[in-house]
Amino acid sequence: MSRRFAITIDGVEHQLNDPLVKGRDLLEIAGRIPVDEYLLFYRQSDGLLEDINLAEEIDLRGSGKEVFSSVKADRLFFLVVDGRRFPWGKDEISGAELRDLARVPAGKDIFYDPKGGKDDLVEDGETVSLKGKEVEHFYTADRSDEPRYVNVELNGDKVRILAGDYTTETLKDALGVSADLDLDIVDKQGSFRTLQPGEAIRVIARMKFISHVRQGGSS
Repeated sequence: MSRRFAITIDGVEHQLNDPLVKGRDLLEIAGRIPVDEYLLFYRQSDGLLEDINLAEEIDLRGSGKEVFSSVKADRLFFLVVDGRRFPWGKDEISGAELRDLARVPAGKDIFYDPKGGKDDLVEDGETVSLKGKEVEHFYTADRSDEPRYVNVELNGDKVRILAGDYTTETLKDALGVSADLDLDIVDKQGSFRTLQPGEAIRVIARMKFISHVRQGGSS
């Protein structure tokens, strides 16, 4: 009986007869059509990712199951986590994706290390832009029960406050916003929403807020 070679692509297992396959073949096997619109990555034994081009031949005769992932993209971005460089196929990455990409254990926090700025904790549910010309750097540290400060934006200015849960009133106090002003949260699309009295909100890094005179009809 001929040997079969087990691989996974994006978490789905496939059994192949041929030990030598090209990047193009693997994308076709995974149904990533047209293949030239996708990037293919190979997870090395040391945890790093290697980008595989369409014509590159891969030998599957290793001792274990080879693991691949793909993403629909037309260019590569690179980021560094704890000194190890990883390729990525989108112009932004979430904390959860970053944790999975760099195999960061649950007991560690991830921090964004921008040039010339203060380091910020990257929560699983937030995203970091990779659109800049420089390679973005991150580092990890053991999770701590100590209070954590993050940078947010108020009226275009950076403000450093404790991350965590607030009400509208306690957030105004933390940001130094007068109680008689309205406080709006700004989403990623640039839309504004006024926080209501007593509303609960969880503050994470790089959130944006605008304070302004209370509008007529606002409670």
